[in-house]
Amino acid sequence: MDISSMLIAIIIYLGAATTCVLVFERLGFGVILGCIAAGIIIGPNTPGPILSSSVSELQNIAELGVMLFLFTVGLELRPQKVWALRRLIFGLGSAQMILTAIIMTGYLIIFFHTPWESAVIVGLGLSMSSTAIVMGTLGEKGELPTEHGQTAFAVLMAQDLWVVPVMALVPILAHSTGEADAIPLWQTICKVAGVIAVILLSGHYLLPRVLGYCAKHRQINAFAMVLFLAVITAAWMVDYAGISITLGAFLLGMLLSASDFRYQIEATVAPFKETLMSLFFVTVGMSIDVNSLINNWSTLLVHVPIIVGFKCMVISVIALAFGIKRAPAIRTGFYLSQVGEFSFVLFAAAAGTELLSSEGHTLAMLVIAVSMILTPIMVKTGNKIADLFLAKLQTLVEGPAEGLERHVVVIGFDEVSQLIAKMLEKANIPYVVFDKDFAVVQQGKASGYNVHFGDMNSFETQSVAGFSKANAAFVNASSRSKTKALAISLHRLYPELSIYARVQTLADQSYLVNNGITHARTSYIESTMVVGGILLKNLGIKEESVNELVTFFRNNDYELVGDGSVSSDNN
Repeated sequence: MDISSMLIAIIIYLGAATTCVLVFERLGFGVILGCIAAGIIIGPNTPGPILSSSVSELQNIAELGVMLFLFTVGLELRPQKVWALRRLIFGLGSAQMILTAIIMTGYLIIFFHTPWESAVIVGLGLSMSSTAIVMGTLGEKGELPTEHGQTAFAVLMAQDLWVVPVMALVPILAHSTGEADAIPLWQTICKVAGVIAVILLSGHYLLPRVLGYCAKHRQINAFAMVLFLAVITAAWMVDYAGISITLGAFLLGMLLSASDFRYQIEATVAPFKETLMSLFFVTVGMSIDVNSLINNWSTLLVHVPIIVGFKCMVISVIALAFGIKRAPAIRTGFYLSQVGEFSFVLFAAAAGTELLSSEGHTLAMLVIAVSMILTPIMVKTGNKIADLFLAKLQTLVEGPAEGLERHVVVIGFDEVSQLIAKMLEKANIPYVVFDKDFAVVQQGKASGYNVHFGDMNSFETQSVAGFSKANAAFVNASSRSKTKALAISLHRLYPELSIYARVQTLADQSYLVNNGITHARTSYIESTMVVGGILLKNLGIKEESVNELVTFFRNNDYELVGDGSVSSDNN
């Protein structure tokens, strides 16, 4: 490929990916589905410009993004924390694999009359979930530290460990490998153990010293090269041993989680990780054969929802059996309902040994791709079901916030809201707090705050909050757009209610004031005024002059800040 063709290919790839991501994010489906759609558009199986017909080669490159992502996940988890998840990894994860594989195998034998050898391999493949999609979505939503995020992570780690025995089953069930050529399972296990031992020793003793040398001599370029050399070597080693490359990268990241270089490592890896992760999802879309999808649409329409639904149900039930709370168990099941990228490799190996026919292999590939496409919808559905359950539980267990009059309703519960609640409490003014994050609600209750679970966009929750009897509301939603929309909505529904809104920018403040929210204020401006006043006093400016200056800014709505005369270079 000459330079001109390469540049055109890059333009097509970036143009399609950017357009689809913008459209799909606008529709609320997220980055991942947008990248998959871009891959379908520019892939070799659809009319129009083709970026590349070498989908498998691109996928191999793009898997480096998944590897780097799991490396950064490892940076967030110290070995002690991973060890604390051992019951979920080895217990819940293995139980999920076995039970889901049994159900899927029986389903294939009964409804597709698949030979049992092929059904076992396909059933095991369908039991696995997509590390790239699940971890990417959890990271995008900031849900990895939650209970369902940790549970999903544990199951995915267990599935990676299952790669070795599952791949070892292919030649055994295919009866295509003689005893002289077959590698005994005990040798494979010894190889895996040896590789993991080398990674652990190198990551704990050797790599930190080399990175320390580079940092001490301010060799940032060498620091980055050593880091990537270590990650890619660890991935190659576990791939040689027959394990998923993500496990090696994760182990190395976990070993570096307690080092002094953690934040520099994250900054070094981040740009490459995001780009390659996006490329991975584009290649998933490129692997979808649209003609086969059209020809098999009726089969897929029936069986994909059944497979995804069964998998979701099994994971949720097993999570409950292992002590996971009902709402996180539901979310975990919906998050892990798709079929994972490892199944591409497994089914290709099965087709190579004639365990799968060409038609069966094509259909299996479509099931994987369609289930991946459905993931954002499944996640949204799971969250809604979990939220409905939590809302019902909240009503049954704690009841509405009754008996309050001339109280203050605080919406959103972060550090600022906690301070507001403490001030109201000290002033003997009744208040009630609502937040949509149940984990935050539980932490708030444990700390003694009058906080409840609920979505304030719901009329039922507004009734429970007692807005008709309230004196004021403090709106501190999770995003700028939600704060503005909710403040304006409450002002129109309850015109007698005093609305206090915490906004991020002066533009947002002006917008709300123009819409009748007279008590909209920016938090960062006020805190900066306080710090600036202290600075001026310490520099010898009289307190009276400082107070006059602060008052001038407030009376003029910070016009010197908002008129564009001050800019930042973001340094």
